[in-house]
Amino acid sequence: MRLGSNPTIASDGWWIDDVQLRSCGPDADSDGLGDATDNCVGVANGNQSNNDQDAEGDACDPDDDNDSVLDASDNCPFLANLDQANHDTDALGDACDPDDDNDGRLDGVDNCPIDENPNQLNADADALGDACDPDDDNDTVLDGSDNCRVVPNLDQLDGDGDQLGDACDACPADPLNTCTDNVFRDSFDVLF
Repeated sequence: MRLGSNPTIASDGWWIDDVQLRSCGPDADSDGLGDATDNCVGVANGNQSNNDQDAEGDACDPDDDNDSVLDASDNCPFLANLDQANHDTDALGDACDPDDDNDGRLDGVDNCPIDENPNQLNADADALGDACDPDDDNDTVLDGSDNCRVVPNLDQLDGDGDQLGDACDACPADPLNTCTDNVFRDSFDVLF
């Protein structure tokens, strides 16, 4: 190391060149950090990364997020998730998976982050996509008992008794539906 004065290099008049750090004392893993300050004495880890800020560096810490699940079986080793929830059963737990349902939409912009919904259909334009919305048309009648799932019809009238509500039945007076019904979102006709 050279230490000297060179005003063209440093405005305060001092400069240092050729600095090499060497550990003082024993360095069992030869990573340049003395054992007394090394957070992984037996494993080289010059950067001393320590995700959970405990006494052990990431290179030698068996549980990098301190969630009591060892990294070897933790589906989010750097983010605490004790329950190990993994909706889509891929390698990443829900706590660290950017797409929990594997539908190609990142959770932050997915209107159904844990239900596959790649087309993002949302009949009532609320925050929930149709794949996870219990009431797709927002008429307060839940989809399971709604005779027009994507057309609001609070009264649930079904004049011809065909179990298709009059609000979405192209043939509301014809129980046999001998006319053309176009009630499907995909715009195809059903002829009987």
